[in-house]
Amino acid sequence: MLTRREWSGGLLATLAMLAGGCVTISPSEERRLGQEEAHEVEETVGLVQDSALLGYVRQVAGRLTQAAETSGVAWQFSVADDAEPNAFALPGGWVYVTRGALALLNREDELAGVVGHEMAHVLERHAARRVGAATPFAVLFGLPASILGTVSPTLGGIVGGIGGLTSGAVLASYSREQERDADRRGIELAARAGYDPASLASFLRTLKREEALQAGREPSRPRFFSTHPTTPERVGNVEAAARSLVRGAEAPVAATRAAFLARLEGLLIGDNPAHGVFLGSLFLHPDVDVALEMPASWKTVNGPGAAGAVAPDRDAVVALTLVGPGDDPVVGARKEALPEAQAKRLQRGRIGALQTARLVADTRDGNRAALTWIAHHGHIFRVTGMTRISDWERYGPGFERTAASFRPLRQADRERVVESRLRIRRAASGETVAQVLARGGGTWNAARIAVANGTTVDATLEAGWPVKVPVTQRYQTVNG
Repeated sequence: MLTRREWSGGLLATLAMLAGGCVTISPSEERRLGQEEAHEVEETVGLVQDSALLGYVRQVAGRLTQAAETSGVAWQFSVADDAEPNAFALPGGWVYVTRGALALLNREDELAGVVGHEMAHVLERHAARRVGAATPFAVLFGLPASILGTVSPTLGGIVGGIGGLTSGAVLASYSREQERDADRRGIELAARAGYDPASLASFLRTLKREEALQAGREPSRPRFFSTHPTTPERVGNVEAAARSLVRGAEAPVAATRAAFLARLEGLLIGDNPAHGVFLGSLFLHPDVDVALEMPASWKTVNGPGAAGAVAPDRDAVVALTLVGPGDDPVVGARKEALPEAQAKRLQRGRIGALQTARLVADTRDGNRAALTWIAHHGHIFRVTGMTRISDWERYGPGFERTAASFRPLRQADRERVVESRLRIRRAASGETVAQVLARGGGTWNAARIAVANGTTVDATLEAGWPVKVPVTQRYQTVNG
């Protein structure tokens, strides 16, 4: 939760047009759509900035682009800052692997299989049709359109920014035929680049095992199999097709499992505290020194652009955003293109020692929003609560309590903000993953560590075999 994001009306209009029927678009238009949606990914999900890790992923992807022999695609490869295991592609050549997916990989060949598969979706132009089926608002939470509908001109784009909380650049699922095509072409790319084409099937099995462990837990964002339908036959087809492919002679960049895992050392696992963290309903952001108590029992969501919560009945939402630099909340509100008539209704106040400005306004489609701008440490923050006018008495007091809970972090808060980083431990001869875990502890239990390492809980390991173990440590803020 660090930046204020704005929706592109042109993109949404184009997506609506595409979703409404079969429309053929030019490569340049496809590229424009991909670029718009790539901005959406960066603002809503975030990108990993680790130069060494990113450079490695792009090095592997570069070999695949050479194998693809396509000059018409300007490829862009990134690691999405998402703990959920996933990979996805956008029109025009944007390809993403999440850090959650990287944590489950065990060989460079698997990485090549995943990236090749997503590249195939672009080459087959599946990605363009997939974005055309996207639902920009209310995908994660199913909020009624009346809650996140078009806002009145008197509020400009202020309340509309809440839509980013529920988007997450969610894309429609591929069809089974599209998956078969992407599997076939993707493993062909991997094989030509010198990789084992059967490794994609190996990674799919790991994902299936990990998904079974997480059964019953609702992911914060879509997982791989929610956007890539799978069947046992699909895995079998990949393995069968792989047997007929001839691998190129070039050796992998990281030729062994140990060399590959060394590239993942230090990978962030789970929530990223740089975007703030939720501890129950309490949101803590150590980098900007902010704590905010969301309504109890509401579903929370967090990302680079905003942090918020949605009511159990999905008929109200609260969001915290960073507006920008400033020391006067009224000036901060005016900078958000607040019309003069609305600006005159701003009420100055205080939350503790912090200066505030508050406005309650109605949208033209029957919603009411409570907006509170707060000056803190040279920045202006905004707490927004929104529901139907008919539900205002039910939710209005809670919006006020949430805004009033805004405060700086206490030392006890900072001590609770931790992160998990992937560390590599070497097994002693005959040890199991549970015994490796017991030597120093870790964030995951033995079952998850076994799945992530492509082994079983009771398997005995060779001496020196590298084991991925997420380890908890105190989070260091950007200011140290």
